[in-house]
Amino acid sequence: MSVNIAKRIEQIEDLPSMPHTLQKILENLDSLSSSAQSLELLIRDDPVLSANILRIANSPYYGVSGEVSSLARAVVVMGFDEVKNLVIGLSLTGTFAGDLGVELFTAKQLWLHSIGVARACQLMAEEIPELDSDELFTAGLMHDIGKFLLCLYFKDEFSEVIALHAEKGIPLSQAEEEYGLTHAEAGAFLAQKWAMSDMLVNVVRYHHHPVSAGPHAQAAAVVFLADQICHKIQLGGDMGCTPEKVKVPRNIGIAPEKIKSVAQDLRDNRQAVEEGWGSGM
Repeated sequence: MSVNIAKRIEQIEDLPSMPHTLQKILENLDSLSSSAQSLELLIRDDPVLSANILRIANSPYYGVSGEVSSLARAVVVMGFDEVKNLVIGLSLTGTFAGDLGVELFTAKQLWLHSIGVARACQLMAEEIPELDSDELFTAGLMHDIGKFLLCLYFKDEFSEVIALHAEKGIPLSQAEEEYGLTHAEAGAFLAQKWAMSDMLVNVVRYHHHPVSAGPHAQAAAVVFLADQICHKIQLGGDMGCTPEKVKVPRNIGIAPEKIKSVAQDLRDNRQAVEEGWGSGM
C-alpha cells in the first residue's frame, strides 16, 4: 500500500476498534479452550450476541431447530469450538454492517461469503497438522475485511477500481492492483492495528498471492483456495469475482478428494448458512 493510503487510513477518526468480545476471545483462547463456562460468561455480557448465538444455533444449518434455548445447551449441542467460532464470527459481522454505498456488493453478501470461506478454511485446516483450524476460521472471516474500508472510506477510488474491473473484464483483485489500492493491504493494515497475530496479518495481506506469505504461505494458500471455492459457488451472491476455474496451490497439502468434499459441504449447506447467518444482517 502506498504511504499516502496508509496515512489516510491512519487518520480516519471513526475507524472501528476491535470488538470487545472478539478481543476477549483472542486474548483468552487458552483458558477458554478448557472452560465452556468461561465462554458462556463472556457471551452473557453481550445480550445481543447471546440472542444471535441462539438464533443461529436453532437454524437449519445445525439441524436442531427449536431445541436450543440456552447458551449452555448451545455448547452441548454444537460443541465448544463451534460456539467459540460463532462468537468470533458474530463479533466481526457486527462491526461493519448497513449500506456500503457500492452497487457491486452489500455488507450482507461480503459477510456471507467470508463465513463460507471461514467454514471451508476450518474444514481444510483440520487435514493439515501444521495449521490450527480455529485460527484459519478467523483468517477466513478476516480475509476480505479490507473491502469494507475501501467501500466506506475510499468510495470514489474504489468506484474507479470497479469501473476498471468492468471495462477490462479482469478480476477485481487484479483491478485493485493495477489501480494501486487493494483490499488485501487495507485489511492487513486494520488487522495490524487491531494487534492481531502475524499469521492473520500476513494471510489477510497475501490471500491472493499465498506464495508471498513466507512462513504463513500454507495458511494463505488455504484461504486462497477457500475464497475461490466460495466465489465459484457464489456463496453470498455474485460479486464480480467468480473464477472460470478453481486453482489449487501446490503447497496446499490436502488430497483432491478432501477439497472436493469441502466444496460439496458448502454447496449442500449454502441455503442453511445464508438463512441462519443472513436473517440477522
